[in-house]
Amino acid sequence: MREELSQIDLSPLAELVRIKREEEVLAERLVKIEDRADKVSRTVYDRVKQDYVARKAALEQESRPLKEKARSEYRRLDVLRLEVEKSVEAAALDKEELELRKDLGEFPDKEYKDRLAACEKSLNGERQDLEEVGRTKAKFLEAFHSEDELAAGSPPPPPPPVRSVSATFVPPSADATVIGVSSQAPPAGTAAAGGNAIGSSALEPESPDATVIQSSRPGAESTAAGREPTRPLPRVRLALLDGESVEREFPVKPGASTIGRLAQSDIHLPTPDVSRRHAQIVFGEDGCFVVDLGSENGVVVNGARVAKHKLADGDIIQLGKQRLRFLA
Repeated sequence: MREELSQIDLSPLAELVRIKREEEVLAERLVKIEDRADKVSRTVYDRVKQDYVARKAALEQESRPLKEKARSEYRRLDVLRLEVEKSVEAAALDKEELELRKDLGEFPDKEYKDRLAACEKSLNGERQDLEEVGRTKAKFLEAFHSEDELAAGSPPPPPPPVRSVSATFVPPSADATVIGVSSQAPPAGTAAAGGNAIGSSALEPESPDATVIQSSRPGAESTAAGREPTRPLPRVRLALLDGESVEREFPVKPGASTIGRLAQSDIHLPTPDVSRRHAQIVFGEDGCFVVDLGSENGVVVNGARVAKHKLADGDIIQLGKQRLRFLA
């Protein structure tokens, strides 16, 4: 289960459930006493009713700080609910896109089955998270008389955070090679006018040894054609390990790439020991760095836990139980 849900504080709810039940008993007795008002003396009627009203006021006073705390935690839960719903939608779209690409003949049967299994595992995991969020919401509702009371005074939850895009895709012109990668890569086999065909998950360099990027540094020396000179960056990859054998390779594009359990991650690792947004790979002229994004299980490089680390060829990055070898 995602670590964000485990951080929701449910401690006020048990006391609020108790208080709610006592309030309901008192409310029922206050209704009943009105039916008996003409059957008892006014003194007794006033004495008993005032006792119930005072006890009800005392319960309201006792519940006030607990309700404020519960509402604060419920707002956090509602933000998480929206985020999980987005994740379920994204995982469902990933599966739908995969099925369409298979129908178009893009994948051989074995690769399709492997990809489909990963998509279904991710989708099922996100749906289970959504169900768990729903069960947690039910615990909050049990502690209040209505959902309106629970949400009273709560501002509308903010939208879930938008995943940052490391670069923007720029269609190459006939006389320039400019590489940019967006989080939504064009379908495989699609080519911009005068440019190279681009795959669905990453833009492959023209050379197996280098990726050419357009320099944008102020004051950079221009070529005769008026364009700034390009600088080659080495072709780097992350190899997902199964024991000592390589299960899969992920190309690393210039800029920032997210590693995580979230379906929209640039490097998708759909296992429960990996956080939704676990780490980031930052690749540029200064080298390649791995950065922990506040994950629950942390980032370990060559056996040492790190917050940020400059990678060298052969480094082993461990995220939960998943091991990746950095290849440069």
